[in-house]
Amino acid sequence: MFRRALFSLVGAALCALPALAQSDRVVALVVSVGEGGARADAIQAQLQVIGAETLRAADPNNAELRSILKRFTGEAADSRAAFVYLDAPAVTFEGREFVTPAGAALNRATDLFTQAIPLQAFARAAAQAEQGGAVVAAIGRAPADLPAGLSPLETAPEPAAGSSPVLVAPYGRSDAVVQVIAAVTRDEVIEVGAMLRRMQAGEGVSLSASPATPIYLRSPAVEETPVALQIAAPEAGADAPPETLEELELLEQSLSRAAKRAIQRELRDAGHYLGLVDGIFGPQTRGAISAFQEARTDEATGVLTRRQMLDLRAGG
Repeated sequence: MFRRALFSLVGAALCALPALAQSDRVVALVVSVGEGGARADAIQAQLQVIGAETLRAADPNNAELRSILKRFTGEAADSRAAFVYLDAPAVTFEGREFVTPAGAALNRATDLFTQAIPLQAFARAAAQAEQGGAVVAAIGRAPADLPAGLSPLETAPEPAAGSSPVLVAPYGRSDAVVQVIAAVTRDEVIEVGAMLRRMQAGEGVSLSASPATPIYLRSPAVEETPVALQIAAPEAGADAPPETLEELELLEQSLSRAAKRAIQRELRDAGHYLGLVDGIFGPQTRGAISAFQEARTDEATGVLTRRQMLDLRAGG
């Protein structure tokens, strides 16, 4: 009877978890290459303060950055708004802009096509969100021996159809960008166009175009919709043994993706999870669950028990 009652309580508690529907999600990609790592970490922390789900890449090589950009594009398509912060070297070649990942070997200008990623690829990814998004590029120090035909990126590109606005702060001019993002508060309504215009006031900072319609990284509070979750009570008596790990894994598999997102959000609010709230229980989520369990002096299995689900929802 105890397990039956506890199962019912878990079902009721999870039914009350807030749904992170497409219209509620804000996702951000934060990339650093070279000396801007600490600055990018601060930007990521501030974006999380306003509720953005962040995907962080520190010194990624070409393959790693392409992979993380592909993942971010899919997440942006399942979100209300998207934001990209790049703190990396970037160059121009024949009117096109390229971000250079860690380890890029530019012996000649055409190496860009295999060793770098077009800046517009990030702008197209951010544009996949329901409201759209923006790219802010704080340009890092360019290599001293750039091949002929390449030059450090100093100005924003021309507007492009199907792409989000791009703001460029040339090397050494990122203070305005950092200060604007650092000034946002947890409860502030944050509209991207207004934020970009404040950044543009910095010396040397340029913007491809202002958003055509408002894009909110944090919008006015809206009423949240509960997640419907159906869990059948097990056939068990009062003297039933504790759940096995296999039983708990089956319970977890029965959760909807929205419910899994809600669990990730609760783990993030408790200070254990820093990844995307995407409903995918990968290594980061497992580590966060283990950290939550260790903080309770429970066995760190990486899979939540029913009681732990209840306590997580209750803030304990």
